[in-house]
Amino acid sequence: MMAKLSRDKMLSVLPSLLIILIAVVLISIILLATGANPILFFMNLFKGSFGTKRGLINTISKAVPICLSAFAVALANKVGVFNIGVEGQLVFGALGSAIAGIYLQELPAIIHVPLALFGGILFGMLYAYLPTWMYIKQQANLMVVFIMMNNLAKLFSTFVIIALIQDPASMVTASQPIQKSAYLPMIMTSPGKLNISVFILIAVAILIYVFFYKTVYGYEMTACGVNGEAADYSGINTRKYIKWALILGGALAGLAGAIEVQGTYFKLYDGFSPGYGFDGIPIALLSNNNPLFMMVGSLLFAALRVGSNTTQIEQGISGEIVTVIQGILVTLIACEYFIRYIAKRSMTRKKGRRMTI
Repeated sequence: MMAKLSRDKMLSVLPSLLIILIAVVLISIILLATGANPILFFMNLFKGSFGTKRGLINTISKAVPICLSAFAVALANKVGVFNIGVEGQLVFGALGSAIAGIYLQELPAIIHVPLALFGGILFGMLYAYLPTWMYIKQQANLMVVFIMMNNLAKLFSTFVIIALIQDPASMVTASQPIQKSAYLPMIMTSPGKLNISVFILIAVAILIYVFFYKTVYGYEMTACGVNGEAADYSGINTRKYIKWALILGGALAGLAGAIEVQGTYFKLYDGFSPGYGFDGIPIALLSNNNPLFMMVGSLLFAALRVGSNTTQIEQGISGEIVTVIQGILVTLIACEYFIRYIAKRSMTRKKGRRMTI
């Protein structure tokens, strides 16, 4: 029995490992085609992200919002829907945190910090609610609505910054600084800055793991994702689980945005996110929604973002290579799902023919 379980786990991990291997090969081919040395590229990537203490701290710090975004995507995956709106929810959450951080004044840090974090969580949830309602009640296309809401969040955030909370002394489009009482406490400040968001992430990961694998609700969510019709027939309220998976995903994305405002920038910059919400998509899919694997995957994606600066300096390779790698991974994941779909269809047809005979 134990041997069968370990074999099943290996089989579930193998497709992800194969996708990563193919991605490495494809990236190497692209680099060779542009005249770059792929071995030197990966060495510089490792050197920039893990080779120095500053690089390691920056990698861990960037991994936090990426991992929270991956958790948001995973919650939706569990019930069989796709949350591509995490980036917009993250931006809107950052806006909520900035407003709470600026306008809630004369509060002790022990009250102001959680209140500003809650502002981000609340804004993220509210921003996820509208597309969720449109999907459940009006049968709107969830992916289309989420994509449009991503753009709307960025444009609305820019409007609020310029019209209401802009810092007149700033040379770029940015809000007024938040109150110091809303700053996340720092674990270390040299050679890089690392705040307590790491512990927040670990706590969230434990809660999600327990919820997914140790509770009835987690089991019912999985049942909704595997076969929604069968889950409905057995008495599980699939609509309720879809609604809360998307709204809680918005809460996690909003928390990621709040952490960036309160722990990294201390104000809201226009376009502050380089695409953390989109980074969470391939991580959640490759890790099969496992919180531990998502944390590892987030570290690797953060390493790509931090290490790409070194590859740009040492080899002249554009930082946009991160977007290329992300696109390759998403394409390969889509191919894997397509192959599984074709295999499932062919097996169903064979089974039907045997029953006919």
